[in-house]
Amino acid sequence: MVRVERHCWQSNRLGGLWVGIIIVGLVGSAAFVPFAGAAGQSVTAAGESALEDASRPIVFQMQWCPQAQFAGPMMAREKGFFREEGLANVEIQWATAGDRPFDRLAEGKSDFCMGWLADAIVEKEGGLPLVHLAQVIQQSSLMLVAWHRSGIDSPQDLTGKRVGLWGGNFDVPATAFFRKYAVRPIVVPQSTSVVPFLRGAVDVASAMHYNEYNKLIEAGISAEELRSFRFADHGLVLPEDGIYCTERTRSERPEVCAALVRACRQGWEYALANEAEALDVVLQTCQAANVRTNRNHQRWMLRSIGEVMAGPVPAEPVSWGSLSEAAYDEVVRLLLDRGLLDKAPAYSAFHQPPRVVPGIQD
Repeated sequence: MVRVERHCWQSNRLGGLWVGIIIVGLVGSAAFVPFAGAAGQSVTAAGESALEDASRPIVFQMQWCPQAQFAGPMMAREKGFFREEGLANVEIQWATAGDRPFDRLAEGKSDFCMGWLADAIVEKEGGLPLVHLAQVIQQSSLMLVAWHRSGIDSPQDLTGKRVGLWGGNFDVPATAFFRKYAVRPIVVPQSTSVVPFLRGAVDVASAMHYNEYNKLIEAGISAEELRSFRFADHGLVLPEDGIYCTERTRSERPEVCAALVRACRQGWEYALANEAEALDVVLQTCQAANVRTNRNHQRWMLRSIGEVMAGPVPAEPVSWGSLSEAAYDEVVRLLLDRGLLDKAPAYSAFHQPPRVVPGIQD
């Protein structure tokens, strides 16, 4: 994976691989089901009483360093959406070397966190009493990238080729992809760099469409020089980023959970509708955190995240934050098949969206 950011590491408990991800993307913004009510109107008299303790710091842990992947929470803070929801002091924490969002949640060092669905399912089955409040990313951005000149034009051409994989849950869709097309590649462990791909050490590299793929383009490689296999385009639509908390937080502070989800949704809707302003905030936050990046990269990222927020069929948008049982079951099936899960947590015990969030039902 291409790495230019400093001090930023994303954890992968499943494979023991520390992976950094800069989110970037192509075009388009998500089609959202209309949101009922404004933030300032959502806290009822009863809710105000329940939110009395919201003046204390609420720690919201991201799984990576500041970038457009998290433009929603950034804009919720910047535009005051958290405050309008009665959350006066939301502290967004960025991941640094050694930080593992679900571990921090388990240790009580954060109240809420962002994380990947596949990771969360394994953590839940392993004993962490977490619950899923809202699904932000509805599709997978994982892909394989090959040189066009290599003669790899179809999935079947991967048999016998050296394919770099990151390990752990990142291999789940790749394994499913190989089995779908009955191909047998030579799997090579891929480090946190695509240099081996650039130097010909592997024929095919793993990439995030919103990150490494765009980094290759920014390096001067044209899209025509590459042959890409995005797993979502092959029926492997696996949700990624979601918002999580512990069962105790969900039970004892349901209004706070609902307020945070509403504010994040508003932040995302604002960011996608006001791209230039959102990019200004993202870049300012990156600069303050000593993260090297550029506006074009973050613009690609923001547009891509907007795209994968939509459901797998753009003409049939899903309610923001929802997680279908079918999507959950598919991820569980792949995890079981890969041997990364012994048994599946019940969907009803895992997905517990706040009752008072319009459009999202328990």
